Amino acid sequence: MDKKKKISKELGENLQVIKDIVDGPKTFDFINRDFKIGGKDASLIFIDSMIKGGLYNRLLEYLMEIKREDLSVDVIKKILESKLPWVEVSTVDNVNDLMNEVLAGPQALLIDGADQAIIIDGRTWMSRGPAEPELEKSTRGPEDGFIETMLFNLQMIRRRIRDPKLRAEALRAGKRSQNDIAVVYIEDIADPELVKDVKDKIKDIDVDGLPLADRTVEDFLTRNTWNPLPTVRYSNRPDVITSSILEGKVCVIVDNSPTALILPATFFDHTQNIEEYRQSPLPGTYLTLLRFAAVLLSLILPPLWLVLAYGPEWLPKSLDFIGVREMGKIPIGIQFILASFGIDLVRMASIQTPSSLATSLGLIGALMLGEFAVKVGVFSTETILYMAIAGISNFTIPGFEFALTIKILRLGLIVLVIYFKLAGLIGGIILIFLLFAMSNSFGTPYLWPLIPFNAKALKSYLIRQSILNLSDRRPNIRRSKDADRLSDE
Repeated sequence: MDKKKKISKELGENLQVIKDIVDGPKTFDFINRDFKIGGKDASLIFIDSMIKGGLYNRLLEYLMEIKREDLSVDVIKKILESKLPWVEVSTVDNVNDLMNEVLAGPQALLIDGADQAIIIDGRTWMSRGPAEPELEKSTRGPEDGFIETMLFNLQMIRRRIRDPKLRAEALRAGKRSQNDIAVVYIEDIADPELVKDVKDKIKDIDVDGLPLADRTVEDFLTRNTWNPLPTVRYSNRPDVITSSILEGKVCVIVDNSPTALILPATFFDHTQNIEEYRQSPLPGTYLTLLRFAAVLLSLILPPLWLVLAYGPEWLPKSLDFIGVREMGKIPIGIQFILASFGIDLVRMASIQTPSSLATSLGLIGALMLGEFAVKVGVFSTETILYMAIAGISNFTIPGFEFALTIKILRLGLIVLVIYFKLAGLIGGIILIFLLFAMSNSFGTPYLWPLIPFNAKALKSYLIRQSILNLSDRRPNIRRSKDADRLSDE
């Protein structure tokens, strides 16, 4: 189709062009309703499933009541100004824009003798009710979560941030799918260069569609590198999104996805959880530090114990209980690798298992990896113990993507220890540190505010503080017009 095909003043010609595009009877839900407006032939074009019957009937009633004398001159302008009681209306002057609007849900009104079409946004979405996200539960706080409708997700953000400088810029990506994407930020807090970079990357998306919605958009934003560290944080909670926006971050919401992208996202962002901020300072700090300890345990504990198992002479007598009592029929290093695979297989199977069978799956997995494996001599009891501690610690990491990265890095450390013993562990830890230190998320160093060091910002991540004691500066390394949390008034 010619993208610059102008709407003709001949209604029949316009309808024929549209029917050629949608191939008539092959698209049964693409409907045009012919009728008359003030004696003129007109046609309302819409997708059958995207408008309610009652709404459709009222719209036709308003239009059919228009009299001939009401449309003597400038038909489109008169209808918009005095004959169409609808809030969201606009006009288009070419067929391509008309088709894009109709396929997105609004209705298009074509009138014989007019070289423009009126777009009436009377669409109705099927959607589920907001519910607390399964992956981001909290013992306190709101229990609403994002759904698959972008407009409703923006509504949840607007309820929490009533700032006229809150921006929600609408973009579209996908040559065929034409997915709606919103870039959300506060204009005088977010870094303008970051906002421009995100919008430019979205505008450069050149594919037929976004089948995985937010995941596909992330690939284009991050350029899909092989670096395992996630540079974008996912969240389904509107309170998490709003707090991130107030810190100067940019959020990307993709229609048909209940998850928003937060960027930039560093190591400390991926370890934050709403639960700590719902507690008073002392319990909140305890939970925060415990979570950081869990990250370290998940990564280091199995390979560290494996090194000590290979070199028991390094242990003092007071710690000889750490060693292996029964080696098992499989080398101890391979046991850790198999146990790691087994835990992940159980997790993968639990996702595909109906909830009514999930308990049974958990019991089977525990028996297979635990009691039975030890009884038949496949695993040693120590392997099960330390992998269980590492697995539980991994589950405490809020970001699923970051938790999966820690698992992969831990597996790499175990392999290095198997081949190089202590040197492998030390070398692996150094490589992991360099990976973290040399990575960045949209221009923000991945270990900020540790590297480069910023004491106030680091304190806000490690110690749960009352809102009264927070630093007056936002914890953001990027340029911001309004870097102060406190009001100027």
